[in-house]
Amino acid sequence: MEVIPDEGGPLAISPIKRRALCALLLAGEQGLSPGELMEAVWGDGYARDGSLKTCLSQLRRVLPGRIPAGGSGGYRIEFGPADTLDAHRFRALVAESAEAVRLGEHESAVRTLQEALNLWGQGEPPLADLPDHTARLRLLRDELVFERRAAQIALFRERIHLGEHRDVLGDLRRGIAEDPFSEQLHALLMTALYRSGYRAEALRHFDAVSTLLLREAGSGPGQALRQLRDAIDVDDEAAEAAQALVLDARTPAPAAPPAPAAPPPPPLAQLPPDVIDFTGREDEVARVAAFLTPGPDVTGVPIASLIGPPGVGKSALAIHIAHRLRAAFPDGQIYIHLAGMSAHPREAAEVLGELLAFMGASAESLPASTGERAALFRSMLAGRRVLVVIDDAAGAEHVQPFLPGTAGCAVIVTSRAYLTGGAGIRPFRLDPLQREEALRLLEEIIGRDRVAAEPEAADEVMAACGGFPLAVRIAGARLSAQPNWPIAYFAGRLSDRLRALRANEMTVSASIADSYDALPGPARQAFRVLALAGPGDFPVWLIAMLLGTLEAEELLETLSDRSLLVTVSAGTAGPPRYRQHDLLRDYAEAQLLDHVSERDLAVERLLLGWLELIDRADARLPGEPHFPRPARLNVELFAPDEARHLIDANPGGWFIAECANILAAIRLACDERRYRLAYGLALRLSSFLCHQSRHREAEDMWERVMTAAAAEEDTRLAAEARLRLAAVVARQPGDELRSIRMLGSCLDAFEQVKNAEGVARSLAWRALVGHRQGALDAAVGDAERGLKLAREVEDGPAEVACLRVLGLVASAEGRHDEAVRLCEPALARAEKIARETGERVYECLALDTLITLRLAAGHREQALQLCDHGRALGQETGDLPAEAAFEELAGDALAALDRPEEAIARYTRAAGLFEIAADDRRAPLCRVRIAAVHAAQGAVEEARKLAEQSAVDLENLGFQVDAEAARRAAQGW
Repeated sequence: MEVIPDEGGPLAISPIKRRALCALLLAGEQGLSPGELMEAVWGDGYARDGSLKTCLSQLRRVLPGRIPAGGSGGYRIEFGPADTLDAHRFRALVAESAEAVRLGEHESAVRTLQEALNLWGQGEPPLADLPDHTARLRLLRDELVFERRAAQIALFRERIHLGEHRDVLGDLRRGIAEDPFSEQLHALLMTALYRSGYRAEALRHFDAVSTLLLREAGSGPGQALRQLRDAIDVDDEAAEAAQALVLDARTPAPAAPPAPAAPPPPPLAQLPPDVIDFTGREDEVARVAAFLTPGPDVTGVPIASLIGPPGVGKSALAIHIAHRLRAAFPDGQIYIHLAGMSAHPREAAEVLGELLAFMGASAESLPASTGERAALFRSMLAGRRVLVVIDDAAGAEHVQPFLPGTAGCAVIVTSRAYLTGGAGIRPFRLDPLQREEALRLLEEIIGRDRVAAEPEAADEVMAACGGFPLAVRIAGARLSAQPNWPIAYFAGRLSDRLRALRANEMTVSASIADSYDALPGPARQAFRVLALAGPGDFPVWLIAMLLGTLEAEELLETLSDRSLLVTVSAGTAGPPRYRQHDLLRDYAEAQLLDHVSERDLAVERLLLGWLELIDRADARLPGEPHFPRPARLNVELFAPDEARHLIDANPGGWFIAECANILAAIRLACDERRYRLAYGLALRLSSFLCHQSRHREAEDMWERVMTAAAAEEDTRLAAEARLRLAAVVARQPGDELRSIRMLGSCLDAFEQVKNAEGVARSLAWRALVGHRQGALDAAVGDAERGLKLAREVEDGPAEVACLRVLGLVASAEGRHDEAVRLCEPALARAEKIARETGERVYECLALDTLITLRLAAGHREQALQLCDHGRALGQETGDLPAEAAFEELAGDALAALDRPEEAIARYTRAAGLFEIAADDRRAPLCRVRIAAVHAAQGAVEEARKLAEQSAVDLENLGFQVDAEAARRAAQGW
């Protein structure tokens, strides 16, 4: 856009003011409200009032007297007497050319049309400065672009009429590149080729057009194009007649005998063929069909909108339902492919022109504007029962011109975007197929016997396809084309899914690319960087952490509205969470690799942001036993405020919600060779995993960190990770030997790098595992050596661990009073750690051990007092497992004191606390203790029933050894 004064060159206008001026010019006399103008210029109206006033004030200085103050009618442009606008001049010239054609002055018409089109300039795309954030401006822009296209077609037609067949070929090909679905342009090119002597080329072009329209629009060429092709193929005087129809020359012709009456328009049966192997979706078919066929009293038009991500099967479902409902709509079915997500969305005016011509309207009677054509379309449907299928719509405004106006008709729309703003639209969201449905579809394609022969491999293929019918069909097509391939071989090639899931012209990537390319720039960036978030669901604030933006919610809503994200945990009280489907994440990751600096910055922000947040949460929960706390961070640069508030309110709940994402971040850090950062993240997550008994996840985490550190030849850090891994393994019954071997490797590594703290901790852990395994002499040797080293380097946690082992070994050997004396210093050292650091976990450990030893020594009253102290400590620190353990020990003390009712009450409370703390094993074990108390009171039958139920619970949870021990105990009652 340029503004040219009476004297001098174009005025300098900034991009923002250019957008504002363009929007006002296009809106014309009606003008724009402040909200519409803000949305047009900036894409939203959030806190833009001041910016809008500044922008308009500056425009008024550049264009005095043209922009009056905004009132109830909004803002508009007022032209002066001498002002001109190219759009007005363009329309006048086009009207002048039409009059020249009517008078037979074709050379004058060509000159006038060329002058009109020159006003558009040579830049591409047309109207580049015009904002299109609002539906109204998009509609006005589309009408202008349609008028330009109509003028181009008229110019090509007149040039061919003047005999410029060869000269117009290049311009026609460029026009088709802009609008590949225009049958008028294809007809003109075929005519120009034929008249230039390229008959075979004209016929080949028709074949190419047929393939394009079938693939992209789902239907072949229209009647006029088919007639032209047949005439060229015959190569006789019929060709001239057909070409005359194409050129539509309105030169007066000599009188001729009256033409026969035009044949009636063909019946409205435009649906593409139904998919013969359509599978699943029974519930969706039933719900949509019921909605589209309401009772006789309904006066509106039901509009079913099928929404979902690319490749989920929206079009196939729409066509399948439409075929099922043919009997309910006896006056016909109309199919409209809008290509809304493609690089060349179809313009409403052009599509309406084709539809109206198909329905019997003559070319002369077609109105020029979109609104008038839409009104004629509604009139021609009035009183008829017709089903309209609108495929691949970009939005509600894209659909509006094709909606019938009277009851009896119905509409199915497919779109990747939620259609907002349209009254009466009922959304039906399509999710990926369930595994059974996807497997049935694969069986339909490649045969049930072949799938049954390799069920596990077929499951792998289905997992890679993620339930997307397009992906399943591509996989089936590839396997069908290679009948000798084992399914397992193809499954092995799916490590790169997007590359493997392509067959002929069908690709998953191409389907996703249309949606991705249609996104605004900020939303495209958000889609790309979310590939780093991992496979789990994530909160709104994660995108803020990745991009450092305050518009995270708007970006996620844009992606969700266009089916590129799925909203999960709907219906809960908390804020929504989102998930990116695996295939979409693969595509996003591939796009992100092309933006190296953007990826590097996003990885940095993600990992450091998680580090800050985990550090904050870890500081508010009990620490991991036998390991010192990591040093606390003193800066927060990347952590969003919302996440910090959630942590402060409920650190444990926050960890539960985000644990999978944190583990994904640790994997990412290891893959990026940022093993030190991975170690820092794992260090701060480890306490939570320990107290939640999530040992498998902790084991995988530390093994990854250890492997990453070893790959970089960092012996010390690899040994630290191996020690943590050995501790996780040691906490799982039955893995003691593996833990001891790992601890031996840790000792060797720490001694090699002369790290005394590491040696002391490794010895302490090996002593703990040795005692549990029954290797008492080895445990004492490790504990004594570890205790000496721990005191030398002032490592309190290792000192407490070694003292506990010495007491436990003495008790195991029957030296109970000595065991108590050996363990009391452990409690004193733990209390000192609590005073110095505020860390109370070692106090809980030492108390637990001392209570156990006092019970073994017969000090039941003292043990009970310590249990009450421990329970209060657990409540004070919010350590539910510790509180439950002290209640269980109190039950042991009370049972030994022959106070059965009190013992049962403590065991019952302990079991409840263990269940709340998600300790599946300890709760049924408490109930076995309750059964033992009942048996001691003579209620043997009741005790055995409770013990058996507890044994079944333990078996179901996978604790076979404990289940067998419970049954053996019951047999002895």
